[in-house]
Amino acid sequence: MVDVVQQTSVPSYPMRRGACPLHPPPELAAMRNGPAARPVRLWDGSQVWLVTAYEHIRAVLGDRRFTAVTSAPGFPMMTRTSKLVRAQPQSASFIRMDDPEHSRLRSMLARDFLPRAVEEWRPRIRRLVEEMLTEIAASTPPVDLVATFALPLPSQVIAFLLDIPDDAHAFFQNRSAILIDRGYTPEQVKAAREDLDGYLRELVESRINEPGSDLVSRLVVNEVQTGRLTVEELVPMCRLLLVAGHGTTSSQAALNLLSLLTDENLSTQLRRDPTLVPGAVDELLRFHSIVQNGLARAATEDVQLGDTLIRAGEGVVLSLSAGNRDESRFPDPDTVDPRRDARRHLAFGHGVHQCLGQWLAKVELEEMLYGMLRLLPQARLAVPFEELEFRHEVSSYGLAALPVTW
Repeated sequence: MVDVVQQTSVPSYPMRRGACPLHPPPELAAMRNGPAARPVRLWDGSQVWLVTAYEHIRAVLGDRRFTAVTSAPGFPMMTRTSKLVRAQPQSASFIRMDDPEHSRLRSMLARDFLPRAVEEWRPRIRRLVEEMLTEIAASTPPVDLVATFALPLPSQVIAFLLDIPDDAHAFFQNRSAILIDRGYTPEQVKAAREDLDGYLRELVESRINEPGSDLVSRLVVNEVQTGRLTVEELVPMCRLLLVAGHGTTSSQAALNLLSLLTDENLSTQLRRDPTLVPGAVDELLRFHSIVQNGLARAATEDVQLGDTLIRAGEGVVLSLSAGNRDESRFPDPDTVDPRRDARRHLAFGHGVHQCLGQWLAKVELEEMLYGMLRLLPQARLAVPFEELEFRHEVSSYGLAALPVTW
Protein backbone atom coordinates (compact mmCIF):
# COMPACT_ATOMS: atom_id res chain seq x y z
CA MET A 1 0.00 0.00 0.00
CA VAL A 2 1.12 3.55 -0.66
CA ASP A 3 1.60 5.20 2.72
CA VAL A 4 3.87 8.14 2.04
CA VAL A 5 1.05 10.71 1.78
CA GLN A 6 -1.66 11.54 4.26
CA GLN A 7 -5.11 10.18 3.31
CA THR A 8 -6.73 13.62 3.27
CA SER A 9 -4.34 14.93 0.59
CA VAL A 10 -4.78 12.01 -1.79
CA PRO A 11 -7.27 12.51 -4.66
CA SER A 12 -9.90 9.89 -5.41
CA TYR A 13 -9.64 7.84 -8.58
CA PRO A 14 -11.18 7.63 -11.11
CA MET A 15 -11.93 11.32 -11.53
CA ARG A 16 -14.96 12.78 -13.27
CA ARG A 17 -14.68 14.02 -16.82
CA GLY A 18 -14.94 17.75 -17.42
CA ALA A 19 -17.37 19.81 -19.48
CA CYS A 20 -16.70 17.83 -22.67
CA PRO A 21 -17.41 14.09 -22.36
CA LEU A 22 -14.89 13.34 -25.13
CA HIS A 23 -11.92 14.48 -23.04
CA PRO A 24 -10.32 12.71 -20.02
CA PRO A 25 -10.63 14.30 -16.57
CA PRO A 26 -8.68 17.58 -16.63
CA GLU A 27 -6.77 16.68 -13.45
CA LEU A 28 -4.86 14.03 -15.38
CA ALA A 29 -3.20 16.58 -17.65
CA ALA A 30 -1.90 18.49 -14.63
CA MET A 31 -0.54 15.28 -13.10
CA ARG A 32 1.61 14.54 -16.17
CA ASN A 33 3.77 17.55 -15.34
CA GLY A 34 4.62 16.25 -11.88
CA PRO A 35 6.28 13.11 -10.51
CA ALA A 36 6.32 9.90 -12.53
CA ALA A 37 3.64 8.46 -10.24
CA ARG A 38 1.21 10.02 -7.79
CA PRO A 39 -0.76 8.35 -4.99
CA VAL A 40 -4.53 8.15 -5.47
CA ARG A 41 -7.33 6.62 -3.43
CA LEU A 42 -9.62 3.93 -4.85
CA TRP A 43 -13.27 3.23 -3.97
CA ASP A 44 -12.34 0.98 -1.03
CA GLY A 45 -9.97 3.51 0.56
CA SER A 46 -6.82 1.76 -0.63
CA GLN A 47 -3.99 3.85 -2.04
CA VAL A 48 -2.13 3.04 -5.24
CA TRP A 49 0.20 4.83 -7.62
CA LEU A 50 -1.29 6.56 -10.68
CA VAL A 51 0.90 6.92 -13.78
CA THR A 52 -0.21 9.43 -16.43
CA ALA A 53 2.77 10.21 -18.72
CA TYR A 54 3.20 8.29 -21.97
CA GLU A 55 6.83 7.28 -21.45
CA HIS A 56 6.24 6.05 -17.89
CA ILE A 57 3.15 4.05 -18.85
CA ARG A 58 5.12 2.27 -21.57
CA ALA A 59 7.95 1.68 -19.12
CA VAL A 60 5.65 -0.05 -16.62
CA LEU A 61 3.87 -2.15 -19.25
CA GLY A 62 7.21 -3.29 -20.63
CA ASP A 63 8.70 -4.15 -17.22
CA ARG A 64 8.33 -7.78 -16.07
CA ARG A 65 8.66 -6.62 -12.45
CA PHE A 66 5.04 -5.46 -12.64
CA THR A 67 2.49 -8.27 -12.51
CA ALA A 68 -0.95 -8.59 -14.06
CA VAL A 69 -2.03 -11.27 -11.57
CA THR A 70 -4.93 -9.98 -9.47
CA SER A 71 -4.02 -12.10 -6.43
CA ALA A 72 -0.59 -10.48 -6.17
CA PRO A 73 0.05 -8.39 -3.03
CA GLY A 74 -1.11 -4.81 -3.52
CA PHE A 75 -2.87 -5.41 -6.84
CA PRO A 76 -5.43 -2.59 -7.29
CA MET A 77 -9.05 -3.59 -6.91
CA MET A 78 -10.48 -1.15 -9.41
CA THR A 79 -14.17 -1.90 -8.78
CA ARG A 80 -16.37 -3.72 -6.29
CA THR A 81 -16.47 -6.71 -8.59
CA SER A 82 -12.68 -6.99 -8.99
CA LYS A 83 -12.48 -9.25 -5.96
CA LEU A 84 -14.48 -11.90 -7.83
CA VAL A 85 -11.45 -12.60 -10.00
CA ARG A 86 -9.14 -12.63 -6.99
CA ALA A 87 -11.44 -15.06 -5.19
CA GLN A 88 -11.62 -17.41 -8.19
CA PRO A 89 -8.19 -17.31 -9.87
CA GLN A 90 -8.97 -20.50 -11.79
CA SER A 91 -11.64 -18.59 -13.71
CA ALA A 92 -9.25 -15.86 -14.90
CA SER A 93 -8.24 -15.58 -18.54
CA PHE A 94 -4.61 -15.36 -19.59
CA ILE A 95 -4.61 -11.54 -19.54
CA ARG A 96 -4.60 -11.93 -15.73
CA MET A 97 -1.52 -14.16 -15.82
CA ASP A 98 2.21 -13.60 -16.16
CA ASP A 99 4.65 -15.64 -18.21
CA PRO A 100 5.20 -18.51 -18.65
CA GLU A 101 1.48 -19.37 -18.29
CA HIS A 102 0.42 -16.21 -20.08
CA SER A 103 2.58 -16.86 -23.14
CA ARG A 104 1.67 -20.58 -23.17
CA LEU A 105 -2.05 -19.83 -23.49
CA ARG A 106 -1.77 -16.70 -25.63
CA SER A 107 0.43 -18.48 -28.18
CA MET A 108 -2.38 -20.95 -28.86
CA LEU A 109 -4.49 -18.09 -30.24
CA ALA A 110 -1.81 -15.87 -31.74
CA ARG A 111 -1.89 -17.22 -35.30
CA ASP A 112 -5.62 -16.51 -35.65
CA PHE A 113 -5.13 -12.82 -34.90
CA LEU A 114 -2.03 -12.01 -36.91
CA PRO A 115 -2.50 -9.22 -39.50
CA ARG A 116 -2.27 -11.70 -42.38
CA ALA A 117 -4.96 -13.94 -40.89
CA VAL A 118 -7.24 -11.03 -40.05
CA GLU A 119 -7.01 -9.62 -43.60
CA GLU A 120 -8.69 -12.80 -44.81
CA TRP A 121 -11.71 -11.73 -42.77
CA ARG A 122 -11.96 -8.29 -44.36
CA PRO A 123 -14.24 -9.27 -47.29
CA ARG A 124 -16.74 -10.90 -44.93
CA ILE A 125 -16.65 -7.92 -42.57
CA ARG A 126 -17.16 -5.57 -45.52
CA ARG A 127 -20.21 -7.55 -46.65
CA LEU A 128 -21.70 -7.38 -43.15
CA VAL A 129 -21.12 -3.63 -43.04
CA GLU A 130 -22.77 -3.16 -46.43
CA GLU A 131 -25.76 -5.32 -45.47
CA MET A 132 -26.33 -3.43 -42.21
CA LEU A 133 -25.90 0.06 -43.65
CA THR A 134 -28.04 -0.74 -46.70
CA GLU A 135 -30.83 -1.83 -44.37
CA ILE A 136 -30.35 1.28 -42.23
CA ALA A 137 -30.41 3.57 -45.28
CA ALA A 138 -33.68 1.96 -46.42
CA SER A 139 -35.36 2.53 -43.06
CA THR A 140 -37.12 5.61 -41.76
CA PRO A 141 -34.92 7.91 -39.65
CA PRO A 142 -34.03 8.50 -36.92
CA VAL A 143 -32.02 5.32 -36.34
CA ASP A 144 -29.81 4.38 -33.39
CA LEU A 145 -26.41 3.47 -34.84
CA VAL A 146 -25.35 1.76 -31.61
CA ALA A 147 -28.22 -0.73 -31.63
CA THR A 148 -28.26 -1.25 -35.41
CA PHE A 149 -24.57 -1.06 -36.33
CA ALA A 150 -21.87 -0.42 -33.71
CA LEU A 151 -22.99 -3.28 -31.46
CA PRO A 152 -24.24 -5.98 -33.88
CA LEU A 153 -21.32 -5.79 -36.32
CA PRO A 154 -18.56 -6.81 -33.84
CA SER A 155 -20.97 -9.27 -32.21
CA GLN A 156 -21.61 -11.04 -35.49
CA VAL A 157 -17.92 -11.16 -36.33
CA ILE A 158 -16.88 -12.77 -33.04
CA ALA A 159 -19.92 -15.07 -33.09
CA PHE A 160 -18.92 -16.30 -36.54
CA LEU A 161 -15.32 -16.80 -35.37
CA LEU A 162 -16.56 -18.99 -32.51
CA ASP A 163 -19.51 -20.42 -34.49
CA ILE A 164 -22.12 -19.25 -31.99
CA PRO A 165 -25.68 -19.58 -33.37
CA ASP A 166 -27.74 -16.47 -34.09
CA ASP A 167 -30.31 -17.23 -31.42
CA ALA A 168 -27.60 -16.96 -28.73
CA HIS A 169 -26.45 -13.44 -29.66
CA ALA A 170 -28.87 -11.65 -27.33
CA PHE A 171 -27.81 -13.92 -24.47
CA PHE A 172 -24.07 -13.32 -24.78
CA GLN A 173 -24.52 -9.60 -25.46
CA ASN A 174 -26.55 -9.25 -22.28
CA ARG A 175 -24.19 -11.26 -20.07
CA SER A 176 -21.10 -9.62 -21.55
CA ALA A 177 -22.56 -6.15 -20.94
CA ILE A 178 -23.10 -6.96 -17.27
CA LEU A 179 -19.48 -8.07 -16.85
CA ILE A 180 -18.09 -4.66 -17.87
CA ASP A 181 -20.69 -2.45 -16.13
CA ARG A 182 -19.89 -1.05 -12.66
CA GLY A 183 -23.58 -0.38 -12.10
CA TYR A 184 -24.24 -4.05 -11.31
CA THR A 185 -23.66 -5.67 -7.93
CA PRO A 186 -20.94 -8.29 -7.42
CA GLU A 187 -23.69 -10.90 -7.07
CA GLN A 188 -25.19 -9.93 -10.43
CA VAL A 189 -21.79 -9.96 -12.11
CA LYS A 190 -20.96 -13.36 -10.62
CA ALA A 191 -24.28 -14.78 -11.83
CA ALA A 192 -23.74 -13.36 -15.34
CA ARG A 193 -20.25 -14.83 -15.52
CA GLU A 194 -21.47 -18.22 -14.35
CA ASP A 195 -24.24 -18.13 -16.97
CA LEU A 196 -21.78 -17.27 -19.70
CA ASP A 197 -19.21 -19.83 -18.57
CA GLY A 198 -21.91 -22.50 -18.43
CA TYR A 199 -22.91 -21.76 -22.01
CA LEU A 200 -19.30 -21.73 -23.19
CA ARG A 201 -18.55 -25.02 -21.44
CA GLU A 202 -21.43 -26.61 -23.32
CA LEU A 203 -20.09 -25.06 -26.52
CA VAL A 204 -16.63 -26.54 -25.90
CA GLU A 205 -18.06 -29.95 -25.06
CA SER A 206 -20.12 -29.92 -28.26
CA ARG A 207 -16.91 -29.25 -30.24
CA ILE A 208 -15.21 -32.15 -28.47
CA ASN A 209 -17.99 -34.45 -29.62
CA GLU A 210 -18.29 -32.92 -33.09
CA PRO A 211 -15.51 -30.53 -34.19
CA GLY A 212 -16.17 -27.99 -36.91
CA SER A 213 -14.04 -25.44 -38.73
CA ASP A 214 -14.32 -22.65 -36.14
CA LEU A 215 -11.68 -21.35 -33.72
CA VAL A 216 -13.03 -23.28 -30.74
CA SER A 217 -12.89 -26.53 -32.72
CA ARG A 218 -9.29 -25.85 -33.72
CA LEU A 219 -8.33 -25.31 -30.09
CA VAL A 220 -10.15 -28.48 -29.08
CA VAL A 221 -8.47 -30.62 -31.74
CA ASN A 222 -4.97 -29.11 -31.60
CA GLU A 223 -4.68 -28.27 -27.91
CA VAL A 224 -7.30 -29.98 -25.72
CA GLN A 225 -7.18 -33.41 -27.34
CA THR A 226 -3.37 -33.35 -27.34
CA GLY A 227 -3.26 -32.59 -23.62
CA ARG A 228 -1.73 -29.12 -23.91
CA LEU A 229 -4.92 -27.31 -22.85
CA THR A 230 -7.68 -28.20 -20.40
CA VAL A 231 -11.37 -27.44 -20.77
CA GLU A 232 -11.07 -25.37 -17.57
CA GLU A 233 -8.48 -23.19 -19.32
CA LEU A 234 -10.36 -23.01 -22.61
CA VAL A 235 -13.62 -21.70 -21.13
CA PRO A 236 -12.08 -18.43 -19.75
CA MET A 237 -10.21 -18.08 -23.04
CA CYS A 238 -13.51 -18.22 -24.94
CA ARG A 239 -15.07 -15.76 -22.48
CA LEU A 240 -12.23 -13.32 -23.09
CA LEU A 241 -12.68 -13.56 -26.86
CA LEU A 242 -16.42 -13.11 -26.57
CA VAL A 243 -16.49 -10.19 -24.13
CA ALA A 244 -13.45 -8.30 -25.37
CA GLY A 245 -14.09 -9.23 -28.98
CA HIS A 246 -17.33 -7.33 -29.25
CA GLY A 247 -17.86 -5.08 -26.20
CA THR A 248 -14.73 -2.96 -26.55
CA THR A 249 -14.92 -2.76 -30.35
CA SER A 250 -18.56 -1.66 -30.26
CA SER A 251 -17.76 1.08 -27.73
CA GLN A 252 -14.89 2.35 -29.87
CA ALA A 253 -16.98 2.11 -33.03
CA ALA A 254 -19.76 4.25 -31.58
CA LEU A 255 -17.33 6.99 -30.59
CA ASN A 256 -15.62 6.81 -34.00
CA LEU A 257 -18.99 7.28 -35.70
CA LEU A 258 -19.76 10.18 -33.40
CA SER A 259 -16.50 11.86 -34.39
CA LEU A 260 -17.27 11.29 -38.07
CA LEU A 261 -20.69 12.92 -37.60
CA THR A 262 -19.55 15.91 -35.53
CA ASP A 263 -15.92 16.66 -36.50
CA GLU A 264 -16.14 18.55 -39.81
CA ASN A 265 -12.36 18.52 -40.34
CA LEU A 266 -12.24 14.73 -39.92
CA SER A 267 -15.23 13.98 -42.15
CA THR A 268 -14.07 16.36 -44.87
CA GLN A 269 -10.57 14.88 -45.04
CA LEU A 270 -11.82 11.29 -45.09
CA ARG A 271 -14.34 12.02 -47.84
CA ARG A 272 -11.69 13.73 -49.95
CA ASP A 273 -9.13 11.00 -49.34
CA PRO A 274 -10.47 7.64 -48.05
CA THR A 275 -6.90 6.27 -47.96
CA LEU A 276 -6.58 8.23 -44.70
CA VAL A 277 -9.05 5.88 -42.97
CA PRO A 278 -6.51 3.37 -41.51
CA GLY A 279 -4.49 6.20 -39.99
CA ALA A 280 -7.66 7.88 -38.79
CA VAL A 281 -8.64 4.69 -36.94
CA ASP A 282 -5.36 4.73 -35.01
CA GLU A 283 -5.84 8.43 -34.30
CA LEU A 284 -9.39 7.84 -33.04
CA LEU A 285 -8.18 4.95 -30.87
CA ARG A 286 -5.67 7.35 -29.35
CA PHE A 287 -8.15 10.19 -28.97
CA HIS A 288 -11.00 8.23 -27.38
CA SER A 289 -8.97 5.71 -25.31
CA ILE A 290 -12.04 3.78 -24.20
CA VAL A 291 -10.31 1.86 -21.38
CA GLN A 292 -11.23 4.80 -19.25
CA ASN A 293 -10.02 3.70 -15.80
CA GLY A 294 -6.72 2.37 -17.12
CA LEU A 295 -4.78 -0.84 -16.52
CA ALA A 296 -3.85 -2.21 -13.10
CA ARG A 297 -0.51 -3.71 -12.12
CA ALA A 298 1.41 -4.48 -8.93
CA ALA A 299 5.15 -4.31 -8.32
CA THR A 300 6.78 -7.64 -7.43
CA GLU A 301 10.02 -5.92 -6.39
CA ASP A 302 11.23 -2.38 -5.83
CA VAL A 303 11.22 -0.37 -9.07
CA GLN A 304 12.57 3.12 -9.65
CA LEU A 305 10.15 4.78 -12.11
CA GLY A 306 11.62 8.13 -13.03
CA ASP A 307 11.75 10.12 -9.79
CA THR A 308 9.41 7.76 -7.91
CA LEU A 309 10.33 4.59 -6.02
CA ILE A 310 7.56 2.01 -6.25
CA ARG A 311 8.09 -0.70 -3.68
CA ALA A 312 7.30 -4.38 -3.95
CA GLY A 313 3.67 -5.04 -3.06
CA GLU A 314 2.42 -1.62 -4.14
CA GLY A 315 -0.30 -1.23 -6.75
CA VAL A 316 -0.08 0.85 -9.90
CA VAL A 317 -2.82 2.18 -12.18
CA LEU A 318 -1.86 3.27 -15.69
CA SER A 319 -4.14 5.91 -17.22
CA LEU A 320 -4.07 5.09 -20.93
CA SER A 321 -6.31 8.05 -21.75
CA ALA A 322 -3.87 10.43 -20.04
CA GLY A 323 -0.89 8.85 -21.80
CA ASN A 324 -2.60 9.12 -25.17
CA ARG A 325 -3.17 12.84 -24.58
CA ASP A 326 0.45 13.48 -23.60
CA GLU A 327 1.49 16.54 -25.62
CA SER A 328 5.17 15.56 -25.39
CA ARG A 329 4.34 12.51 -27.54
CA PHE A 330 1.29 13.74 -29.48
CA PRO A 331 1.36 17.51 -30.16
CA ASP A 332 -2.04 19.21 -29.97
CA PRO A 333 -3.40 16.00 -28.40
CA ASP A 334 -6.99 17.16 -27.88
CA THR A 335 -7.54 17.46 -31.63
CA VAL A 336 -8.27 14.58 -34.01
CA ASP A 337 -5.79 14.71 -36.88
CA PRO A 338 -6.30 11.88 -39.41
CA ARG A 339 -2.83 12.59 -40.86
CA ARG A 340 -1.07 12.11 -37.53
CA ASP A 341 1.12 9.03 -37.15
CA ALA A 342 -0.59 7.64 -34.04
CA ARG A 343 0.41 4.00 -34.48
CA ARG A 344 2.32 3.91 -31.19
CA HIS A 345 -0.73 4.90 -29.15
CA LEU A 346 -1.56 3.08 -25.91
CA ALA A 347 -5.19 2.16 -26.59
CA PHE A 348 -4.24 -1.51 -26.97
CA GLY A 349 -1.72 -1.42 -24.14
CA HIS A 350 1.95 -2.27 -24.64
CA GLY A 351 4.34 -5.11 -23.94
CA VAL A 352 3.56 -8.80 -23.61
CA HIS A 353 -0.07 -8.14 -22.65
CA GLN A 354 -0.81 -5.88 -25.62
CA CYS A 355 -4.30 -6.62 -26.96
CA LEU A 356 -4.29 -9.85 -28.96
CA GLY A 357 -7.30 -8.84 -31.07
CA GLN A 358 -6.09 -5.39 -32.07
CA TRP A 359 -5.76 -6.19 -35.79
CA LEU A 360 -9.26 -7.63 -35.98
CA ALA A 361 -10.65 -4.58 -34.16
CA LYS A 362 -8.85 -2.21 -36.53
CA VAL A 363 -10.17 -3.97 -39.63
CA GLU A 364 -13.72 -3.78 -38.26
CA LEU A 365 -13.33 -0.11 -37.37
CA GLU A 366 -11.83 0.70 -40.77
CA GLU A 367 -14.61 -1.05 -42.66
CA MET A 368 -17.27 0.69 -40.59
CA LEU A 369 -15.84 4.10 -41.50
CA TYR A 370 -15.47 3.14 -45.17
CA GLY A 371 -19.08 1.95 -45.13
CA MET A 372 -20.43 5.14 -43.58
CA LEU A 373 -18.57 7.27 -46.13
CA ARG A 374 -19.95 5.22 -49.03
CA LEU A 375 -23.44 4.26 -47.96
CA LEU A 376 -24.63 6.85 -45.44
CA PRO A 377 -22.72 10.01 -46.38
CA GLN A 378 -25.52 12.40 -45.39
CA ALA A 379 -25.92 11.07 -41.85
CA ARG A 380 -26.03 13.61 -39.03
CA LEU A 381 -26.98 13.62 -35.36
CA ALA A 382 -30.73 13.46 -34.78
CA VAL A 383 -30.43 15.12 -31.35
CA PRO A 384 -28.24 17.88 -29.94
CA PHE A 385 -24.80 16.66 -28.83
CA GLU A 386 -25.66 17.66 -25.25
CA GLU A 387 -28.49 15.11 -25.18
CA LEU A 388 -26.26 12.12 -25.96
CA GLU A 389 -25.90 9.65 -23.09
CA PHE A 390 -22.30 8.60 -22.45
CA ARG A 391 -21.63 5.39 -20.54
CA HIS A 392 -19.42 6.51 -17.67
CA GLU A 393 -20.14 3.38 -15.65
CA VAL A 394 -18.63 0.81 -18.01
CA SER A 395 -15.00 -0.21 -18.26
CA SER A 396 -14.97 0.57 -22.00
CA TYR A 397 -16.27 4.13 -22.37
CA GLY A 398 -18.88 4.65 -25.05
CA LEU A 399 -22.40 5.72 -25.94
CA ALA A 400 -25.72 4.30 -24.82
CA ALA A 401 -27.24 5.34 -28.16
CA LEU A 402 -26.29 7.29 -31.27
CA PRO A 403 -29.49 8.54 -32.98
CA VAL A 404 -28.91 9.76 -36.52
CA THR A 405 -30.99 11.10 -39.37
CA TRP A 406 -30.24 11.95 -43.01
